[in-house]
Amino acid sequence: MFSFTKEQKVYKISDIKIGGQPGKHPTILFGGLFFKGEPDYINTEKNLQKIFNISEKTANPVIPDFFIRKEEHINNIINFIDSKLPKNVPFSVDVIEPSVKVKVLEYLNKKDLLSRTIYNSIHIGITDKELNALKKNTPEMAIILAFNPKDKSPDGKVEVLENGANLIENGLIDIAKNIGIKKILVDTAALAPGDNSGAAIAAIPVIKEEYGLPTGCALHNVVEKSKWLDNFDYAKRIVDASSNVSIPLFGGDYSIFGSMKMAEYILPVIAWQDILISEYVENYFGVSPDHYHPRRKLL
Repeated sequence: MFSFTKEQKVYKISDIKIGGQPGKHPTILFGGLFFKGEPDYINTEKNLQKIFNISEKTANPVIPDFFIRKEEHINNIINFIDSKLPKNVPFSVDVIEPSVKVKVLEYLNKKDLLSRTIYNSIHIGITDKELNALKKNTPEMAIILAFNPKDKSPDGKVEVLENGANLIENGLIDIAKNIGIKKILVDTAALAPGDNSGAAIAAIPVIKEEYGLPTGCALHNVVEKSKWLDNFDYAKRIVDASSNVSIPLFGGDYSIFGSMKMAEYILPVIAWQDILISEYVENYFGVSPDHYHPRRKLL
């Protein structure tokens, strides 16, 4: 368990605070929606309400992460966000195709939703069109992905944040700041097993101490790519949920945990870990939990 000497940034989006010293704020959980097939809006609305109810019980905020794969899905997904998501709930948009990214940003601006938007993500593959679209349609918050294909160690992740690792002209932090994004989250880029996947966890305290920025990752990706777990179907869901405790234990602020369907398993696990960390850091470092924290809510 950690306490950092660097001043830790705490950012607020809607009613949610992200960042700070370990034990101060609850771990934020990003749950993915619409990964495969056609978006199912009816069941998604029902499931989101169920998850928000569980979140209210544990005090761990859940942020829906909308995966937008195709241009033809843009309007319907964003209209769903606008009409069905509670107005005090932020959301993230996860888009791979550069041309779709541009149109997503434009439509979010048109619907006046950028103040609730977390852009997932800015990385070394950013194009000029995407860069210009972000400058014209700037989201409230963005995740920068510390993926360095030349060096997948924690030092390599810092290098791509700092100077682009000679892969791009500027470091990702400067790129985000030059766009005009004032609230930056760092994703330490969890990779497949055998590809220095553990560096995603080891890099969390390194980046928190170096920059003071809210930091986390999608450790679910490592579980998903651990194909040997397919031989233990009864245990895979347990591994998937419990893997997320490593993030707050190493000082992280948020977890991108995969499908929103896993939220009902992950929320109590993370709440338990947040309580454990809070008890220790208050006794040892004098960090008291915020009024909205699992330890305040459940004990």
